[in-house]
Amino acid sequence: MVANTTMFRTLLACGLLQTGAAAALPLDGALDTGWGLFNSGKSPIAFDYGGTMVDYANGSVVGPDGSMYISGTVRDANGIARMGVTRLLPNGLIDDNFGTEGRAMTQTSQGELFNTAGIAMRNNSLLVGGYKKTTADNWDFVVCAFSTAGVPLLFNSTLTQCVTASIEPGPSLSRDIPYGIAVQPDGKIVMAGTTAVASAADTYAAFVRFETGGALDHTFGLSNSGIQLMRTSNFIRHQINAVAIASNGKIVAVGKTDVVGGNDSSALIVRLEADGTVDQLSQSDECAFEVDGSNSRDTELLDFALVPGSGGEDDLITVGYAQMSGTVRSGLIAKRLGSTCAYDASFSGGDGTNGYTVLTAGDSMSFESVAVQPNVGYVVAANYTPTGGDSDWLIGRYRPDGTSDLLINQIDFGALHQSDLVADVHVFHDGIYVAGSWLKSGVNYDFGAARLLLDQIFADGFDD
Repeated sequence: MVANTTMFRTLLACGLLQTGAAAALPLDGALDTGWGLFNSGKSPIAFDYGGTMVDYANGSVVGPDGSMYISGTVRDANGIARMGVTRLLPNGLIDDNFGTEGRAMTQTSQGELFNTAGIAMRNNSLLVGGYKKTTADNWDFVVCAFSTAGVPLLFNSTLTQCVTASIEPGPSLSRDIPYGIAVQPDGKIVMAGTTAVASAADTYAAFVRFETGGALDHTFGLSNSGIQLMRTSNFIRHQINAVAIASNGKIVAVGKTDVVGGNDSSALIVRLEADGTVDQLSQSDECAFEVDGSNSRDTELLDFALVPGSGGEDDLITVGYAQMSGTVRSGLIAKRLGSTCAYDASFSGGDGTNGYTVLTAGDSMSFESVAVQPNVGYVVAANYTPTGGDSDWLIGRYRPDGTSDLLINQIDFGALHQSDLVADVHVFHDGIYVAGSWLKSGVNYDFGAARLLLDQIFADGFDD
């Protein structure tokens, strides 16, 4: 189904619920004026050490005290790509005691590193994932460790800050790029993404698991190598964009794929057993699908949340986009039943037919991240690009049945519609935490974060 967009457009035209008569309490989704720089609800963070100063945030985690750690790819004084991390205090201001003046980078001895897999927290440490580029065609999975004070930590297996995994399935190309990182309850680290074989477009889904000390886990994957590759003959390329550990210990991942004979990319869901063997979700190892009307245009999943399902399997709330007309992207949220490749038919904007909702606003939009708001629904963070303009962050919420709620806010850091790129979203206590990047000037991008209020009106759920 296609969601009714009249209210959506009205909210945009009216300032996204943030204007009008004063209320006794701010609406859900209002910027928290007790948080961030100048109590704006927003916090810009510049690294700007050198080179082009193109610093992209790619992930974040919220600590138990409400502090926020944001990771990304930054440039050092020589313009070399390194992984960078910053910490915001619970009030949204930069923690000057973290690293050096609130910022930390991977050590120069670790080489050129790109943060593509985001950040995860393990006890009192931060794990930042991505790839290491040693030559033009030799890229390896890499994970680096920091303390929660921004101090580089050393893995026991190598006594280095970063550990790598080289997959190299092909004879001439070795481009291994992880897009997701997750930590198991036992502390082992799972990374997932893609690896190229004969060309950059000939890719397999790739999974790597590290022991707690950083060595490859030789109880996992192909021939106990610590690596698992996945792609059956029905497909010509796979890419994993997000990975998580289910409550039963299985490894779940989403992304996109190209079906043999298809016209464009399809959404992809895969699942592994705890030892890395493939756990079938359908008659094939993979679960691939498009939404109605988009089978000749791309459908891609960018993130997901796991929620309790039936039979001991978690269900998936997946988000991404579907191209419903031309090249314009429409935000997609879908619920898939954990034990099968089937949609949950009750999750479909309330009409009980197809298990997904597509938000079409006449402009381009992709849902980049999703977080569960307990007992209320699902908060999504989108990149929203109006026709003829540049992207902004857009935050929305969906009820448990897939219908859209009126929680909505458009977040602009720089000049109006000037390439603000959202990375992810979290719900923590009475706030929504959002992280991403914003264009300061020219090609100079900085990290950014925002906090939105919750439970101001719907403290006990929806007030219909």
